[in-house]
Amino acid sequence: MTITSLTSLASPNRRTFLKTSSALTVAGSGLMLGVSLGVPSAAQAAGTLYTPNAWVHIADDNTITLLSARSEMGQGVYTSMPMLIAEELNVDLRKVKVAIAPPGKVYTNALLGAQITGGSTSVRDGWEKLRIAGAQVRTMLVSAAAAKWNVDASTLKAENGMVIGPNGKKATYGSLAEAASKLPVPEKVALKDPKDFTIIGKPTKRLDTPMKVNGTAEFGIDVKLPGMVYASLQQCPVIGGKVTSFDASKAKGMPGVIDVVQIPDGVAVVADSYWHAYKARRALTVQWDEGPVAAISNASMLDGIRKAADSGKVIAIIPTKGDTAGAMKDAAKTLKAEYVSPLLAHATLEPMNFTADYKNGKILLIGPTQFQQGAEGSVAAALGIKPEDITLKTTFLGGGFGRRLELDFIV
Repeated sequence: MTITSLTSLASPNRRTFLKTSSALTVAGSGLMLGVSLGVPSAAQAAGTLYTPNAWVHIADDNTITLLSARSEMGQGVYTSMPMLIAEELNVDLRKVKVAIAPPGKVYTNALLGAQITGGSTSVRDGWEKLRIAGAQVRTMLVSAAAAKWNVDASTLKAENGMVIGPNGKKATYGSLAEAASKLPVPEKVALKDPKDFTIIGKPTKRLDTPMKVNGTAEFGIDVKLPGMVYASLQQCPVIGGKVTSFDASKAKGMPGVIDVVQIPDGVAVVADSYWHAYKARRALTVQWDEGPVAAISNASMLDGIRKAADSGKVIAIIPTKGDTAGAMKDAAKTLKAEYVSPLLAHATLEPMNFTADYKNGKILLIGPTQFQQGAEGSVAAALGIKPEDITLKTTFLGGGFGRRLELDFIV
């Protein structure tokens, strides 16, 4: 599997969004198609290979690329998303490459209202839009072949990355891509009948496993840039707490330390390596104002839940049918039990991290996030710069669990 770097891509210019349901553009001499299903698409400058307006790109060398709008954090979207495209395109799943999409409205998760990976929604959100994108590309490639050979499109079929005619004539998708890009995007396309699926619903090996085995998969903590320095943060153990005072005299004298800086909710040690920053942070002495939530504990939260349940003001979280109260009243025997599940720590195997490269008023952000638009917007607000001056590249996530929906570790 190939994960294509998109570090050169900026966020889509809001003025370029088109009020159409889909967009088709020429990318080099290839075919690029984006389907938004109610979310506006963005126009693309001709000659640019990857831009944030498309889901599918077919190059003239027959390379098929999917821009994944969802973050890979172990749940398998870098396999499930290509499966949707490959099924409708009738190509081998392992022929589909993945490029990581930058922030953009076209990539909005319709179930969550933003470019978010979470809530087990990736396949539900992409199920129709990605299959339609694949089917539209397939239809246009067949139409291009029909025009080239002067035959009826109904006599052709698309399979294994080629369009095949009744007389055995064949053309690769790549050779037809440029001609297909000049055709109108079909508004309605026929999706494959589930009984004809050869990829969806079938056992398959994850496409990203080899990368994780051989060490080529890039997680946020793997990022290294020329001249890079590292910061390790000492934060208040209680959410909302603030620094009242700190002693950094010992930390500043340790090897590799460049500076110690107070931030709104903690203290950052900046050093020439992560290990030096980490060791110096351990040498800090920090006094905290833990704030109004310091007294909250698992026990106090459980007590509050019990009191709420006993108050009678209970809101049903499952559909109710029939006369429950009557059935309970007439029952020969009733049981009462309490089941408790503690608050789970959203603890990821990969520590919270992000890399920022600031040059000439523009910033490159690289790291693991479940919320691309939020990352871009929060950094823009914190630094007082325009979102258009931020380029964001999402790496593999070493676990997410909703923790990387938060933006504190990025800002």
